[in-house]
Amino acid sequence: MIKKFYFDGKNVLAYNDFGNKDGFPIFVQHGTMASINDIDSFADLSKVARVICIARPGYGESSPYVLKNLLEYGEIVAKLVAELGITRFDVFGSSAGAIYCYAIEKACSSKTRNIYVYSGTPALYDYEVQKNWPFPVSKEEITVEDSQKIAFEVFFAHFSEEQKKQTWLKDSMANNCFGEGQNLRLRFKDWEFNLSEIKAKVYMQHSKKDEVLPYIMAERTAKLLCDCELELLEEGEHFTEEGYVSFIQNTVIKNIVK
Repeated sequence: MIKKFYFDGKNVLAYNDFGNKDGFPIFVQHGTMASINDIDSFADLSKVARVICIARPGYGESSPYVLKNLLEYGEIVAKLVAELGITRFDVFGSSAGAIYCYAIEKACSSKTRNIYVYSGTPALYDYEVQKNWPFPVSKEEITVEDSQKIAFEVFFAHFSEEQKKQTWLKDSMANNCFGEGQNLRLRFKDWEFNLSEIKAKVYMQHSKKDEVLPYIMAERTAKLLCDCELELLEEGEHFTEEGYVSFIQNTVIKNIVK
């Protein structure tokens, strides 16, 4: 059941809170195309942990709130953490959700234990990472409307009208693709923090065959972090359901229950 948190008295952050209520809490940050209603991948994790999947601003039922920078998202989630009375937790993010994990840790450094990153977007504020980015690098300010148009054309235009009825795609395209548009606007901007400031242990997995986010960027991002364990896979695509579930089982659950 989706719950709503009014983080400023007007705007909503939607989240799905499920699993083992007595288990260790873990906040999930979804990728570009996902819905917090899609919980099948967390079947095993939900047996041992309290899973809290957050829809970022503009996705699903979350308000299309314009973030000033990445850190502001962490500060918003910090309010939710306080509202839920959680004093210690882990964070798990995949693909585009990875950078939001770091923002949460920065805003909740005393409460964040571990960060888990599966095929994560790298530190795009860093020049060395940018040099290996396989797409155009744009640091120019773009309007909300332009970012929505770009997001639709790049990520969603090729889907059929029938496919767009699926929950994961419908929630990703909510508010005229606001969520992914915002991600495009924020990722190259100053995050208002550096990864060297992240204190939590980071468990990162990336494939050497990833054609979307080349692994050399994951290597550089890992080096920027104070405490990162990077596992490079010899095979695998950027994202597969099988790989995602495997990472949850072999890395996330393993560290939660030990």
